[in-house]
This record gives sequence, structure tokens and C-alpha cells, in this order.
Amino acid sequence: MVSERRTRRAILGSTAATLASLAGCAGLGDESNPSTTSRTTSRTTTRTTTRTTERTTTETTEQTTTETTSEEEPGYIDYHWHGQLFFDIDGELVDFDRPKYYLDNIEQQRPETVYFHFHDSAHGPNEWSNEKEVVTFARGLNLLPGISYSKRGGDHVVEYEGTTYHGGQSGTEVSIHEGTENIDPTRHEVAHDDQYWVSVSTGDSSNGGASRSGKMMFDVNNRRLDFSASKYRRAGTKRFQFQDSDPPYFRWTSDGDPITLAEVFEQLPDITYRNDDGHVVRYAGGGDHDGTYRERDRGTNIVVRQRATPVDPTSYELQDGDVIWVYVHAPDKAPENEH
Repeated sequence: MVSERRTRRAILGSTAATLASLAGCAGLGDESNPSTTSRTTSRTTTRTTTRTTERTTTETTEQTTTETTSEEEPGYIDYHWHGQLFFDIDGELVDFDRPKYYLDNIEQQRPETVYFHFHDSAHGPNEWSNEKEVVTFARGLNLLPGISYSKRGGDHVVEYEGTTYHGGQSGTEVSIHEGTENIDPTRHEVAHDDQYWVSVSTGDSSNGGASRSGKMMFDVNNRRLDFSASKYRRAGTKRFQFQDSDPPYFRWTSDGDPITLAEVFEQLPDITYRNDDGHVVRYAGGGDHDGTYRERDRGTNIVVRQRATPVDPTSYELQDGDVIWVYVHAPDKAPENEH
């Protein structure tokens, strides 16, 4: 599966590089025929690839390559990639659902931000976008306002709003994951559906008391549930309750006996969870997002993680400082991206 993913990235990434002259998100698709699945590209190259006839030459050779994109590529529409990015410092998460990160507000001054940016509207609060050119994740981070990344002596060094966090310094830890794997951002190329987590710890996140607290996000088809709503606040008990907090991240507290994540879901209205040969989530909050989602169903993706670590809700007990992310996505119910 990893091999197929990297092959797809290489093929699509090469194609994306030839499209650098195209318009941005809104103009990439052919509105009259959005289901077009093949494109032929002529290019001049001296590079030998597995997709063309192998030849040895020191001269420039004209080659024609037929490249196909398939509707089966999950969510990949007209050379436009999406994924998720979380960036937390001692449990406090950067809010990317702000105008300062929106392409429409920064592209004129910094055109290269089209390579890695965020949008308002159809996207979830943590959903990044990539267009026109394949970039490394390091470059993607450096394109975001107020954020920078470098590598020094093999250690991650990240800066956020003027404060630098050096992973090689005593007491500071910096981890960077795509999905559940540690990555080197200087080598890892951004690809569709990548889920990144940049986590900085300075040892200041624990409250040091008997109570536990953390953050929680629950996404259903690009819609984040609003746990600040009164129905969720009323469902609170001593063992688990949501505190005053603003979207897109919601603070919880837990006192007394430890509570499992599955017990939390049982306590919340509109949500039920069970493990039946994989995650099964039912959401009944109203609207098009209602339904039962099964991880084993084709095309359905359900993620339950504490930061970048997968957890089993039926056995995992909440710990102080946990940042829980639940992601439920089924393409037949998800809205199309507008950008």
C-alpha cells in the first residue's frame, strides 16, 4: 500500500509540475466536463522514468507520456490536493481557521502560498490545500504566516509567532508525523490525504493536579461538531464535561475515576460508537451528515487518535493533556471542495 501511494505521488507530482501555469483552485477544473479522466502531456526531458520507454542518451529527447487520473483517487480533483494539519504547543493548537491563513488574503502578496495554504468555506478547520506544484512538507510549513521550520544537527526546529522551539534543547521535544509515522519534513513530499501532526512539548502542558483536561475534535465529512453547544454542555458529568472554549478546538475536563473514550461517546448526544471488526460511528445530529459509518465499508475512513497515536475507544482512558481527534469520512456523504 505504501509503495502504491508513493508511485501515485510520483506520477501525479510530475503531472502537477507541468501545470504550474494553470489558474488557482477555482479555475483548475473543466466545468463542462468535470469527470475527464485522462490527459496527454508532451514534455522535453532527459530523465528516464518507469512510465516511458527506457533509453540512454546525453541529448534532450522529446517524449509524449499519457497520464491518467482516476475518479477512484480519493478526493483528488483536477490536480488539487487536500489533507489535515494539526500544530500543537503544549496542548494548545494553532487555529488555522483564520483569515491570515486563507489563500484569498495572502496570495497577492505571496503568490507561492498557492503551494500550501488554507481556505474558508467548504474545507474543515484543519484542512490544508496544495495546488500547482509538489513541495516538501518543510516548504509547506515555511509558506504559512508566522510559522517556520528548519533542521539543525538532525533536530526539528520550529518557530511560531516569534518563539523558537529547538528539539535538541533539554526539556523541549518536537515530533512531526504524517499519519502515525515520524517523518523528515525536508524529504517528505506533500501528497493528497496526508494527515500531519506537529507537536511541541516543553513540559508545561500538565495541570499537575488530580483532574485531567485536554482538547477534542470530532469531524464528520468536513464538518466539525460544535461541542460548545448547550446540548453537549448539559450532558456533562463529573467524569467528563466540556468547558468554555471556542471552535475549532474544544476543551474537556475529567475528574474522579478514569473514563474511556467509548464511555465519553455514550455520554454525548447524537453520537454512538462500537467496535465491530473496526470502528462504527453513528451520528444523528440532523442534516445530510446523519448516518452510520463503518470503517470496513469501501471508501469510508474513520480515524480515532490521541495526537498521532491510534487508540481503541473501548479501552483507552483519557489522560491529562490528551488531544483527541476523531475523523469520519465517507465520500458519498461528503461535500465537494469548492476550491
